[in-house]
Amino acid sequence: MLYRVQIRNAVVAALQAANTLAGQKVYASRDWPLTPPGMPSILVLPPQERKAGRGPTGAAQFLSVATVAIHARVSGTSYGQVEDQLDTLCEQIENAVLTDYAILRMVQQVLAVDTEVEITAAQREHLGEAWMRFDFEYPELFAPTITQPLTDIHGTVDAVANGSPAPPLAFEFPIPQE
Repeated sequence: MLYRVQIRNAVVAALQAANTLAGQKVYASRDWPLTPPGMPSILVLPPQERKAGRGPTGAAQFLSVATVAIHARVSGTSYGQVEDQLDTLCEQIENAVLTDYAILRMVQQVLAVDTEVEITAAQREHLGEAWMRFDFEYPELFAPTITQPLTDIHGTVDAVANGSPAPPLAFEFPIPQE
């Protein structure tokens, strides 16, 4: 399973355990046609991942950043009510994600948290939405697949002693096969 998906699942578990205004209405990536009776609710998805190489080290090594987006929705009868609910829910989400040990031990650091809030009025119902993006940094190593067993090691050493070159020394180490 992709590591960003594992992080997403840990975020979902943390939010479900946190007893936020959304209660158990915390969902992993899915279509989300919710109406106000299904709110407040939270959708968690990992829309972006970036891998930066750690140099020419042989094996593929990266410092990866996974963005986990949290989309929270609330509804109410007034702008003020929706704003209060959305502010409370955003605070609960931040506290749940940034203090959950299962999440924090999976990552090297939390690079950033961005929040955008929007409140609209449609008819009598007011709807509030918040997009929160958490950037989690973690190292990744992709070990090469070994297709042939290592059977022996051959090498040559060139040395210089007291300013004059010594004859090269060749060596061979056979590796016993089980």
